[in-house]
Amino acid sequence: RREQELWDKAQPRYDAIMERHLRLPTVDDADTDADATSDASSSTTANGETNESTKEQRELQVRKKRLVYRSKQRGWLEVDLLLGTWASENVPSLTVDELDEFERFVNMETIDIYNVLTLRADVPEEMRGEEGSGREKSLVERIQDWAKESPLGKADQERYVEVKTKNNLI
Repeated sequence: RREQELWDKAQPRYDAIMERHLRLPTVDDADTDADATSDASSSTTANGETNESTKEQRELQVRKKRLVYRSKQRGWLEVDLLLGTWASENVPSLTVDELDEFERFVNMETIDIYNVLTLRADVPEEMRGEEGSGREKSLVERIQDWAKESPLGKADQERYVEVKTKNNLI
């Protein structure tokens, strides 16, 4: 009987917490949270920006986080490590145009991404930089260069055998 009384008292709070936990957050949630915690509901922030620009910034942050997540969760360990590591290090500083290019790259099939990262295939024509002697490399070409130099892309055979032997895996 006592347990039931406690459960009846806790049930509404439990339901509210569970609903918040299961529901995906949206950019508009931050607006309602900010309105609820602020004393004055003004349309500008302390540095003079409007709430609309901060909403755009929040949307951009959400987009960047989703791209990093998608880069880390491809389903192939090799691609997850190479692309995910690059994304974690570089996506936060990308411009909107570079984010568009990176998103097109991430939207490719995992096998195609793997082949580009490991130099088994060339960068797709539509993702290459401009032709010419002083051309700027495209984002995908820069990722490919990073993967060539990354310690993740290089294996030391002697170290591999040493670790396998030490852990009785050979």
